[in-house]
Amino acid sequence: MTMKSVLAAVSIGVGCLASTGAQADEAILDQNWSTKDLALWQNTSQGSRLVPLSWLMALEVAGTRKAFLSEDNIKAYGYTPHLLPFNGSTFRLPRGFVIDQGDDRTLTFSRLRWYANQRDQEPWVGMNCSACHTANISHGDNTWVIQGAPTNADFQKFLDAFREALFATAENEESFDRFARNVLKDAYTPANRLQLHTALNSLGQFLKTSASLNATNLEYGPGRVDAVGHILNRVAQLNGAIAQTPNPSDAPVSYPFLWNTPQHNVVQWNGVAPNKRLGKNGLDIGALARNASEVVGVFGDVAMQHAPLLKGFASSVRVQNLDHLERTIQKLKPPKWPEQLGKIDPVKVSRGAALFANNCSSCHLPLARNDLTTPIQAQMTRIAAQETPQTIATDPWMACNAVQFSSAPGNLLGEHLNADRGHIDHGSSLVTQLGVAAREILLNQKSEIIDLALRGVFHVDPLVELEVSKDKQLSMMKTLLPPHKAYRLEQCYALAKKNTVEKGKTVQKYPLAYKARPLTGIWATAPYLHNGSVPTLYDLLLPAEQRPSRFKMGSTQFDPEKVGFIDAFGPGSQFTYDTSLPGNFNFGHDYGASSFTDADRYALVEYMKTL
Repeated sequence: MTMKSVLAAVSIGVGCLASTGAQADEAILDQNWSTKDLALWQNTSQGSRLVPLSWLMALEVAGTRKAFLSEDNIKAYGYTPHLLPFNGSTFRLPRGFVIDQGDDRTLTFSRLRWYANQRDQEPWVGMNCSACHTANISHGDNTWVIQGAPTNADFQKFLDAFREALFATAENEESFDRFARNVLKDAYTPANRLQLHTALNSLGQFLKTSASLNATNLEYGPGRVDAVGHILNRVAQLNGAIAQTPNPSDAPVSYPFLWNTPQHNVVQWNGVAPNKRLGKNGLDIGALARNASEVVGVFGDVAMQHAPLLKGFASSVRVQNLDHLERTIQKLKPPKWPEQLGKIDPVKVSRGAALFANNCSSCHLPLARNDLTTPIQAQMTRIAAQETPQTIATDPWMACNAVQFSSAPGNLLGEHLNADRGHIDHGSSLVTQLGVAAREILLNQKSEIIDLALRGVFHVDPLVELEVSKDKQLSMMKTLLPPHKAYRLEQCYALAKKNTVEKGKTVQKYPLAYKARPLTGIWATAPYLHNGSVPTLYDLLLPAEQRPSRFKMGSTQFDPEKVGFIDAFGPGSQFTYDTSLPGNFNFGHDYGASSFTDADRYALVEYMKTL
């Protein structure tokens, strides 16, 4: 898609915003975005390619004649139906699912042909930022849409149902015939029907392989996804290796909230992705690399093949659009507590502010709601089996998996890292392979990146290698784990204890730590902790053993007293969060809160409503 067509699409989106934005019973809070900003956020493609548009519009729920994109089916997975304008028509898709139309001749799994004389620019549907970072919050008769907040949707169940629908369509003669006639229309012939069936099986097998690499028995539930696991396994799937090593994506996390992220020096829960802005208003190569990596995880198509110097990898990733989306996020303000949720008690706020200053502000730095420019230095806290003022003993698996996942490098073998660190070899972790892939995607599209590469500015730092600990005394977690996972945890904690020396200075490697950040807008980001294991702010301030061990998820109904979603199922959702499962642990992050009185806790919660 050319820049001209992108702007045209945004223009269409602005004109149709009344029908393509919030539903009739929803209100969009003022977060400093114009109508144009919101349309760009909701309608712009990042280059994600999950399925051809015509296929998705014809797809039925497995075993039924019900349209997969029926309003009821979209809502069943926690997504919000959204009317998206494209080429003079309007399509009902889940919010955050957008249309991508680009030349596919250099692509891989999405270069499918399903009828004679097919063009090279068939429209596909994929996801953009708003699919994962837009929330609905309801109370009484009011529903608010929060831009940049964690979604309420269940991505895991949605994807499973979508994949099931593809296979059911291919395997059932009557279903496939209906599908083929709707997709091919006037081009329906026996030859095209057969070609469509072959293409459908091809996409199904690609998604089946992806599912096998990520396979886990752990259910994510609404509002969580193991994004890092899915991204790293997608690198293993696309890098051309003859055989891939499955890495169970069993460390789901809450979708991070996006406001103020451009001000951070590093992002992601484990601080693994740096922001690197060139000048006050210049290109942020760190954000581009991070967002390109994210697109890889949500069905971006990348041809990971050796290319001449500085030519990079051909891909579907839309780097120009990523830059536009990132600059839009720079304007996004945290949401302000709506009066309809109840008046804030100034006496409690005053008490809570003092408690926050004395107990929380050293990690969660104060930041004014209107401050969109002050640089934020990450407060990284190392993971540990036992919590101290310098460590955090919450669920470790997101941090551990990020550095432990590995698979054969395939075509990435020998790819350059930087002048000091050598090349990709057979022992290179998947996160290091991802760094190279993201760099090469950008090199293929942005002249500014080529200039940076020539000056040695844009390179990839491999992560430290894991070492085996001789200390067998870990926490109770080891007793809850199968032997192979207990051994991995031991390795991870052993490295987390270490500091490394670089250029004569002792430094802590961020990937084995979790990041504390300013809590502006925190009221709108439930559930809490990095893995969403605590349902409300009040519960987070309880001793770990008193926090809910099981609670229902999926409801958008808000509890303004404890601040979080009520313990109830949402429409179509029957998910119960079980904190006894690895990946779901809810302990840690106490730092003195267990000694608070209930009055202290509610005062702190009241204060955090004002942030």
